Amino acid sequence: MTRRVLNMFLAELTRCLRLRQTWAGVAAVAVAVAVMLARGGVARDGRADYDFIARAMPAGIGLAAFIMLLAWSACLVAPELGSGSIRLVLTRPVRRGEYVLGKFLAAAAYAALLAAEASALSWAAAAVLGEITGVEFGGELLFTKEEMAFAWLGGSALAMLPLLAGAALGLFISCCTRSTGLAVSAVFGVWILLDLVKHFLGVDRLVFTTYLESCWQVLANRADGLDAEWMPMAWQCAGASLGATALLLAGAVLVMRRRDISG
Repeated sequence: MTRRVLNMFLAELTRCLRLRQTWAGVAAVAVAVAVMLARGGVARDGRADYDFIARAMPAGIGLAAFIMLLAWSACLVAPELGSGSIRLVLTRPVRRGEYVLGKFLAAAAYAALLAAEASALSWAAAAVLGEITGVEFGGELLFTKEEMAFAWLGGSALAMLPLLAGAALGLFISCCTRSTGLAVSAVFGVWILLDLVKHFLGVDRLVFTTYLESCWQVLANRADGLDAEWMPMAWQCAGASLGATALLLAGAVLVMRRRDISG
């Protein structure tokens, strides 16, 4: 099973590298970071520019990467169901559960690529155009470079979790329809609906999209000279995101096992 899932994953990566929408996501992340840079705040003025990184990361990962990942993952299965090419894939042989897992691993790799790009561009801009030093206020060192790097690493690790949940959401919806347009529309509709009702129903802590920005709060606070605790936000982010990922993946596998692909 492991070898078949790996082969499915590698085949999907090879296919996706040829798709324009894959590189559209890369471009969107670059534009998001550039917009944050254009808003100013990065300069060699003796002040550390972690505040720019704290703004650029949510824009690049929590917004641009998440949007493109939703659309990208929604297109993983629906086109193959619509064209019937999925029948060729499943005769390799690849079980339907393995097919779904291979697709999800490809989406996870894409999420990691976009997150790494946002990180590289943000840090490069801050280092080249600004300064990466310890955070000081009134001549007092509040946070060292290492402590700020740790805050960024922690935020990056947490930011991957809602991205994975978003990939699982897109994949689940993609498994439910043969229409690419319907899959993309549905995944954005679900995202918007979740964000509209989660605060009204008081369940925002249980919804993974809540943590697209809050996972960067520690970095943002330290950039302003304020300390912040990781808990309970980190556990809540992990629980909501990993729980949603597991449920959505299980749902995608169940849907695929019950689907009639003969038509």
